[in-house]
Amino acid sequence: MEKLFLFKSKSLLLLLAVSLTFASSKAQLPSMPGAVEPKASSLLQQFAGQLKPSSFFSSWASGGKAKWLSTASKAKDAVSMAQSVSLLSTFIKPGMANQGFSLNSISQGASAVKSYSEASGLLKNLANGLKPEAFLSSWQSKKPAFMSALDMLK
Repeated sequence: MEKLFLFKSKSLLLLLAVSLTFASSKAQLPSMPGAVEPKASSLLQQFAGQLKPSSFFSSWASGGKAKWLSTASKAKDAVSMAQSVSLLSTFIKPGMANQGFSLNSISQGASAVKSYSEASGLLKNLANGLKPEAFLSSWQSKKPAFMSALDMLK
């Protein structure tokens, strides 16, 4: 009987130790530096890559894209992300916007951005303000994950 009690006690202690180890390692995962946190510059480039070339003014192909990619690749904070979204919107043809949506509203909104939440909202506003035909056919399947990634920006 005494051996059974010792066995149960040791089993419970082992179970407790394993549980605590698992819980503490799980609690540490979100704080790992760089752990699956999306980068603003990467998300900006992914978004622009989902727009059809025909959605842009000709200035996009004649130097505008290179200028924008240079700007977007340096987006390291909310303000620079918003500036990149604003610049991108200036290259998009107005005919690609949904009725009632103004591409000018993106530039106006960009000047007030102070947080990643606001910058993400600005890019979401642009994405939702464009007609489906402005995007490549793959956008519809990628859009939900992209929007979720925007919510993860910090």
